Amino acid sequence: MRTPRRLQLPSDFSFSDASAVAELQALVALHAQTDDLDELTPSQIEEVAANVDPLDRVLRREISAHVDRGAPWLAYATRLVDAAYSPSAALTLIARRHAAANRAAGSAGPLLADAVALVVDATIALAGGDATVTLDAGDAILSSTLAGKLDDDVTIVLPTGADSRDVRRQLLVDGHWLADEAAPAARSVVVARVPSHRGEDVSAILRAVDDISLSLRDSDAAVVIGPARALVDPLAPTDERARADVLRSGRVRGVARLSTGLVDSAVRESLALWILTEPTVEVAPAQRITAVADLTRVQLTAATRADLISDLMAGMGSGRDLRAHHFRFAAFVATPALQARSGSLVASATRRPGTATAPTTALPALLDIASTAVRTDVAPIEITPDAHDVPRAMSVAQLINAGHLRRIQGTRLDPDLLGSEGLVVVTASDLDQPASIGRTRVDQLAFASQHPSAQLTRAGDVIFRTSPTAAAWVDTDGSKVVAYPARVLRITTADPGGLVPEIVAADITGAAAGPGAWKRWTLRRVAPRTMAPLRQAIADITTARRDLEARVARLTDYAALIVAGATSGAVTMIDLDHAADAAATQ
Repeated sequence: MRTPRRLQLPSDFSFSDASAVAELQALVALHAQTDDLDELTPSQIEEVAANVDPLDRVLRREISAHVDRGAPWLAYATRLVDAAYSPSAALTLIARRHAAANRAAGSAGPLLADAVALVVDATIALAGGDATVTLDAGDAILSSTLAGKLDDDVTIVLPTGADSRDVRRQLLVDGHWLADEAAPAARSVVVARVPSHRGEDVSAILRAVDDISLSLRDSDAAVVIGPARALVDPLAPTDERARADVLRSGRVRGVARLSTGLVDSAVRESLALWILTEPTVEVAPAQRITAVADLTRVQLTAATRADLISDLMAGMGSGRDLRAHHFRFAAFVATPALQARSGSLVASATRRPGTATAPTTALPALLDIASTAVRTDVAPIEITPDAHDVPRAMSVAQLINAGHLRRIQGTRLDPDLLGSEGLVVVTASDLDQPASIGRTRVDQLAFASQHPSAQLTRAGDVIFRTSPTAAAWVDTDGSKVVAYPARVLRITTADPGGLVPEIVAADITGAAAGPGAWKRWTLRRVAPRTMAPLRQAIADITTARRDLEARVARLTDYAALIVAGATSGAVTMIDLDHAADAAATQ
């Protein structure tokens, strides 16, 4: 979503006033349904609202209330839609500003994009191609995002009896059709955020999850996201018994503890994800298992989300599924043991090495230890333990829209042009072994003649591919030809947005592969003042590593020649110690 131009708020409007926000949202939603809303008379506006919302489920009462007050914000609503470039973006902006003005929302505040994407991915995996999805009744952004990702064969509804007027407004503006609440469905997936309202304590959260579990039929499933303090962390005895009651239903098939910073109004709180489905009937209750994962210190990149969902889905399958799947995050706990456990539900979760990073608070000390260990190889960088804010990670598509990145297509080269002299050519296969770059070249004059508009790389360009696996490499020198299907991500020098080429390449390598996957890759960013010293440190370490690799290669060659000489009889090895002893006795 683009950042809208600055608008002057009406003097009698406040984003902290829920009723005022509801009226403004209703005006924006009505604006999306009719042309020239600001040119209608008050009575005509009410007539349009009645036609759009005859059952008064979305906006009719808010429009009537606003017209009764003289419709003072009509012009502002129109300008807001124009500034945000769409009614949908305007509604999202209103929701986020309302949340920012009500920081007391705590755990019930808006989810950040990474958490929304995880819930969407989990729901799609559970829903398949033919199901009814019951959207969350309290999170308009989550519900509308999910509705836009589901297949056309999937029916979307809201919980029976839910008011959810803000959710309905967002769905109306985004063009998502809600089915009748009473429509029968053979299989349903329920999506729920807890807590649904600010101020709800752990007991209320667990009661809500229990109600969801009890409402599920045999073929149904649910995705629940909420505070880790209620869903996975140690609890007081009364709440622990309440959580155990939910676990004893046998429907909790996947549990994942997530990182902090996924709720806009509670940045220090960790979230957790529960997957509820029908227990595996062919497995005796005493032998059932639950997939458990701890991603407390793992960033929710697209690849992370895909691997986590893959782990959880495989964990719900048969024993054959478990044996065939290579698990990245999930460990397995006997369900009876999980039900009887006191303390954290993810305490025994194991991860492959390298899937998590150290706690932020421990990094200064770990850096000191690591720099001492490599002091003879590279000069340590100067650091201070003072913490600072860093820009939030964003997808490649978002960074391109923000002007921090450019994507440049590779050039389709005629194989007959390739040789051993001229401009260096980087191919997609070269990204597996960057050391091979430079072996393939193209004559400069022939290249310029056949591809006059093609661009050579610049220093700092990130050359990447999307298949068969995602891979990337930083061109530190520039002036190379990139052969299609390899492509280039070029960071905008004047406005890099905290992007560092080496970090971009690291985030791409091993990410989700396939056509179009690059748009969803999430790239980490750093504070602007950190970029120069960080790049210098990475360059120094790369040079030191290259020198060490050259030394290793020379030692390896030396060892091979010694063995060849000894085994062929071409040379005689002299034992200097024995020779010295013999000389001393003479």
